[in-house]
Amino acid sequence: MGKGHTKLSSGMGTYRFGSIAVYRKYVTLDQVQRAIAEQIEDNVMHRPHRRLGEILRKKNWITEEQMKSILDEMCVGY
Repeated sequence: MGKGHTKLSSGMGTYRFGSIAVYRKYVTLDQVQRAIAEQIEDNVMHRPHRRLGEILRKKNWITEEQMKSILDEMCVGY
């Protein structure tokens, strides 16, 4: 993990992408809620599902490095 990153999941269970992004102050709760609303709209309209990190990246609300750092913490390959 890079400098300045606090690990959220040590002994506290598994956290979701948006929670970690907000905890690290990469994005605001409002930005995560707006991205989730887009995710839901995509699903309702039968568009391809997009992961939250993809939506946040597309909006330039997080960097590629921030997204990868969160996924590393979650132990998820992208």
